[in-house]
Parts: sequence; C-alpha cells; structure tokens
Amino acid sequence: MRAMLEKIPFLHRGNAYQIIIEDDITFTALHFILDELIEQGAFTESEECPMQYMIACEDTNYIIGVDGTNVIIANR
Repeated sequence: MRAMLEKIPFLHRGNAYQIIIEDDITFTALHFILDELIEQGAFTESEECPMQYMIACEDTNYIIGVDGTNVIIANR
C-alpha cells in the first residue's frame, strides 16, 4: 500500500508554499530545493502548464512539479 500524500504549508524566505510530498524530507533539503526553484524562476507568473524540475540534493534525485505556490516533490 502506498503512503498518503501530505500537503504541508511551509514558509521560506517570507513566501508561503504548499509542499505536497509522499516521503520524508529534511528541512535542509527542502530549503535547498526551494532556493533552486527560485533561482530557476519556477515561481514567476506564467500561463504555461505546471513546470517540472529535477534537482539532486543529499544523494537523492527529486522530481518536482510547480503549479503556483504548490510544490509537488517525488523521489526518483
């Protein structure tokens, strides 16, 4: 049986995000991922479909979907 997805409100650099994740993640990794997404312009307003990103952190590869302030994180 698969674990349930959790939707966690998370404040980072003064902005609120909704983190949607199935597995555990460290705060260090989460802050790193959000910084990388900000640097890549993931949260700039756009009418495009949700974007997908791949980020490696702490020996784990993550696939991240961004839709507005919703950040969906999956281990690869």
